[in-house]
Amino acid sequence: MVTVIELEPITPAVLPALTSWSDLRQLVGDLPHWVPRIALSEVASRELLILAEESTGSTCVPGGCRALLATLDRAGFFLERDPASTPGKYVLHPEVRRTMLAELEREDPGLATIRQELVQTGIRIVPAGLGAQLANWAFEGRDWQNLEALWITYSPGELMSNPRARSAYVEAPAEQRSRWPGLSYGAGLSSAFDPASGQLDLDLLITALIRDGRTLHARWTDKEPADAKVGAGTLWMLAQATIPEALEDPMLEGAMKTYLQLTQVIRDASISGCAVSARSLTFFHGTASLMAFMRADWSRARREAELGMILTDSCGFSGFLAALVVGSSSSASGNTQYAMMSERFLARHAAHNCPVIGWIEPAMHLCRADAATRRLDGVRARHHLELHELEGAATRWFNIQPMNARVLSTAAILWSDPEQALAQFDSIVSDAGFEPTLDTPWGPLLLRSRAELLVNLGALAKAEAIVEQLLGHGDASVSAVPAARFALCSSDFEGAVAKADEGIFSLQLSLADRAHLYALKAAALLLGGAPSDQVGRAAAAACVVCEQADTLVPFAMLPAGARMVLVDDHRRHHVSDDCFVAAASTRGAFAGLQDCGVTAQVVVRLTRREEVLLPLLATTATVQEIADQQFVSVNTVRKQVVSMREKLGVGSRGELIRRAHELGLLSVSTA
Repeated sequence: MVTVIELEPITPAVLPALTSWSDLRQLVGDLPHWVPRIALSEVASRELLILAEESTGSTCVPGGCRALLATLDRAGFFLERDPASTPGKYVLHPEVRRTMLAELEREDPGLATIRQELVQTGIRIVPAGLGAQLANWAFEGRDWQNLEALWITYSPGELMSNPRARSAYVEAPAEQRSRWPGLSYGAGLSSAFDPASGQLDLDLLITALIRDGRTLHARWTDKEPADAKVGAGTLWMLAQATIPEALEDPMLEGAMKTYLQLTQVIRDASISGCAVSARSLTFFHGTASLMAFMRADWSRARREAELGMILTDSCGFSGFLAALVVGSSSSASGNTQYAMMSERFLARHAAHNCPVIGWIEPAMHLCRADAATRRLDGVRARHHLELHELEGAATRWFNIQPMNARVLSTAAILWSDPEQALAQFDSIVSDAGFEPTLDTPWGPLLLRSRAELLVNLGALAKAEAIVEQLLGHGDASVSAVPAARFALCSSDFEGAVAKADEGIFSLQLSLADRAHLYALKAAALLLGGAPSDQVGRAAAAACVVCEQADTLVPFAMLPAGARMVLVDDHRRHHVSDDCFVAAASTRGAFAGLQDCGVTAQVVVRLTRREEVLLPLLATTATVQEIADQQFVSVNTVRKQVVSMREKLGVGSRGELIRRAHELGLLSVSTA
């Protein structure tokens, strides 16, 4: 423990007379020999005292450092602090600092070596709040290896908060960035960060990383150790995915080859006991997830992104990039339950006002537009789509317009004029330079969207041609739903049921698509006049899977007549608040939707006795009077009425007559 003798505070009149460290020690007491090291920083803190103590090999005693800091404060080593200043931070008095620095300059090994010892100790113990100061010291000593190590060790948010730390990475020479790949990441992030707004320009960031990947890291396999190899290889993989030749390689096979090589490097390093750092792994998995997303390889994109989110440090940019990919791939694939993982990740960081969260938020608008569409929140969906258009794509290097077209097409089917919806979709796809063909990554998904838009418009002949293409592709995830929807809207109800049954149990299907098929099956059974219990089972299954997938779109995209009957009937049979569809219907979620597809009338098959009974029910005659006219019992009439009410999906005699008029089962003149 350090014994500190507290004397009278140093006064301004005394300070000019202090010519040496020994003078200060005599005034304050038995100060440790390492205390002058804190003068390398203008601001002192308990963490800085611990760092200085640890750098000399002493045992760190937190309580002792805190007591020492308080003693130095009372002795007048620090300027009077502003009450609003950061707690625990102390500005050294200029005269005291000058005296300490003079003492350090007389010491062996000198300032340069002392700075390096402090940096190396900081990398080892990672004291909170000192990342920027350590980066500045490393830059002053042109210690590029440790500057890279600090990038790997400290949160980017902490490093970017300090202008001197940002300058350290921006000014790192190209030859050093080539040798130490972490400097390329630090330089890219620093150059893209706007301190005035606190925002990150994703386009500038990706541009800088691609530039270094192409010019400095093509020979990544020569790098050592494994950490440098993975860092450099990831940058090269990013460059491969964006070079002009990639336009002729839509599946990014070159980048994929590098990805497989890097996974082997990571495995070998782990086996040898020289595991790659979490920061390098986070960048690798985040970049790999983005590459898989552009290949429309949703499963790989999600798996890689999940690893990136798990391995990221507290506020690492790569973790946020991975969260974006999880949300985007979930939306694109229809496995929307995974999107909640992304939102939970962002919510955790929003809770502590994380500065990094603002860097990625603008890129989340499409994911949030999709989520709002799934919940039939048209106002919020349009809001996020408009924000996406205002802020543009996240970066010009990665064209996410296919996802924009996909999300917008669903929203347009629900709330827009059919012709306008199709024209808007075609315009986005054309402007993005995408040909919706089966041999491109996003082609099948875009073809599916176009088929659904054509069905919505009633252009069934054109839709049929696309559906046939998709069926020939052999991927149920893009063909099953449009095939069943086309059959339904073509009034081929048996075919729609068959297509739905064929696709429901496919392993390729997402939960959302499975919900679509159950809803389409329920509508086809209803329109085809199937028994009400069969219709009810299919509708109930659709409701359960819709809740699992967090989507109401499968019901919303049914023809209006069928949707109304199915939703109303389902609500009557599930009066509890925990029913997903019933609760949505009660709050009016299905109001204001466009009629999606043909306006097919519900086909209701009445028995001969029901056909005779129905006109009588439209009169003012009582059930007893009708029974007397038909020479049957009252119970027989009541059973027939219950049967007709179930077939028409109504709850009372009055509703039965009204619905029968709507379906043309009764003439208007019936009294």
